[in-house]
Formats: sequence, C-alpha cells, structure tokens
Amino acid sequence: MTYDFSVYGTAYQPHPSGGRSTLAELGALSRHAEASGFDGLLTFYDHRNYDPWVMAAVMLQHTERLAPLVALQPYAAPPFSAAKAIHSLSELYGRRLDVNLIIGSSGGELAQVCDATPHDARYERAAEYMDVVARLLRTDEPLDHEGAHYRYRQLHLHSRLAEERLPRVFVAGSSEAGRAVALRVGDVSVTHPEPVTSFAPEFLQWRDKGLELGVRLGLLARTTDDEAWRAARAAYPVDRAAHIETVLKRGSESDWSRRMAHLATDGDLYDDVYWTGLYRSGKASAPLLVGSYGRVADYLGRYLSLGVRTVLLSQVHTREDFHHASQVLSLVRDPFRAA
Repeated sequence: MTYDFSVYGTAYQPHPSGGRSTLAELGALSRHAEASGFDGLLTFYDHRNYDPWVMAAVMLQHTERLAPLVALQPYAAPPFSAAKAIHSLSELYGRRLDVNLIIGSSGGELAQVCDATPHDARYERAAEYMDVVARLLRTDEPLDHEGAHYRYRQLHLHSRLAEERLPRVFVAGSSEAGRAVALRVGDVSVTHPEPVTSFAPEFLQWRDKGLELGVRLGLLARTTDDEAWRAARAAYPVDRAAHIETVLKRGSESDWSRRMAHLATDGDLYDDVYWTGLYRSGKASAPLLVGSYGRVADYLGRYLSLGVRTVLLSQVHTREDFHHASQVLSLVRDPFRAA
C-alpha cells in the first residue's frame, strides 16, 4: 500500500553565540531538504535563537519550492505583524509559507515578558490570534475586531493572499484544549505520538471529528537493525542528569511532555522499533524509530495507515541524515522499491 503524505524537517536552532557559520549551514540544510523531497522545514521560537522569520527568509532564498514552517508565538508580535510578515515573504518569493501556532512557552520566558496569561487563556488567545491573522490574509477590506485579547478598528493592512498562497496552520499539542484550537483555526494538529497501538484509539477519535493529525518523530535507520541500534545508542547516551530531568518532566504543564516522560521512565523500547532514547537523552522531545530501512518504513506506515498525513522529522540535519531518511520515505511511498 502507498501513502500520500507531507514531510517537514526540523531546522537546527542556531544562536548568536554558537560560533558556527550559521548562514551557510542553514542554506545547505534547506537545499538538502528540498533535494530529498521534503515539503518544508520547521523553525522554532525562543529567546535564545535567531528570529524564525529571518530563518524563513534564508530558507526561501536558498530554495525554489520548500515551504518554511514558521513558529508563531502570540506574545512575541501582534497578529497584524505576523500577517504582514507572511504576506511580504510570500509575495516576494512567490510561494506559500506555513505557520506553527505556539500555545505554550517556558515559564521563564513568559515571566521575562511579564505575560501572566493563565494556561487555559493562552489557548483562547492563540485561537483568537490565528483567527485575526487568517482574516487579514483573506481580504483587503478594513478589519473590525472586538475580542477578549485583541481589538482593532478599520485595520487596513493590504495583506490579502491568493488562496493557493494561504499558509497551512499547524497547532502543536496533544491535550483536548490544544486539539480544540486546531479544530477551530488549524489545518494540522501535531503531536509526538505514542507507540502506534496505544496511539490509534485516541487518534481515530479525533480523526472522526474532522481533525487532521500529524506526528513529530525521528527516524534512525540503517541497512541492518544492528547497525541502526549501534548508531542510536552512540548518538543519544543517557546520563544521570538526563534521567532526572526526564523524571521531573512527568509533572510538566505540557500534556505531550508528560506523556513522553511517562513512556520514557516506564521503559525505553516499544514494539522493537519505537525508542524513547532521543527524549531521555534531552536532545529532542520526540520519539525515535530505530531499525533497518524496511522495519522503520513498516512502522511509519502503520501511523499512516491510521490516516496520519503529515510527518515532522526531528534530527535530520546532514547530507547523511537526509540520505537515510530518504531511504525510509521512499519505501513508505513505494513499498516495492528496493532499499
């Protein structure tokens, strides 16, 4: 069976004190992603790293088709600024950008900007924020808006985009409140999935409500299982400090972080492929599928068979990473192809 699905990579998180040739590396990463058939690259938002809109502009400059998936943090900029950035980049480069609507943030960064918005109200704010952005991108008529968090009178932004240029809106989160926001203003609800057998019942429940779900995970595949596991354990060792941090995350405010932390502390390997070592090492929040190309492709195919149509891949940064990921993705798209 073949599947029609979108694949987004994850841009690394460069910061000004990193001492690396960030511009050259991001350009190379973007070109590798496009050449490997990826649809886009996710950029993050936090206080330490470069601005995600600037990162998106670099990606656009170095590619012809790739769609940046830009982190959209409501407290960082008003919705009309986000709409203007989307419109400007889309018009200048003649293609679509996608957005990843952020609902949460680290408590420390919220405190730095004196944002005391309660947890549940941040979901309401994010939905209203994206609603305003979407309206500004769909019309050139002045906008009147009277909401709980934003108020505008005859806001005339001249930011209308053609239908085919409108961004796909991703909403990260696995809680009921997060999924409700995705149903209201999003196109794809993204979660770090549990092992496929335990993931299926909840996924099907939300899919039946009309919500498109995407999964964020990592792939570490090689010609043989033994080769893949040697590479995985060498790349993601777990020390005592990382283990303690994982245990503490069982009390996280984030629903998916709590879920991953419980999986990671209850065991590290599920179904012989799904491994929590990437999360336990502190390198990323996502699970990792480990094994031969065929075994990992089969497991990824099980998620797709449930109706998953968007995959966000973590830890794919080098030419070698893209080669191995492409082997898996090619097998999923064409199971008769020899790896």
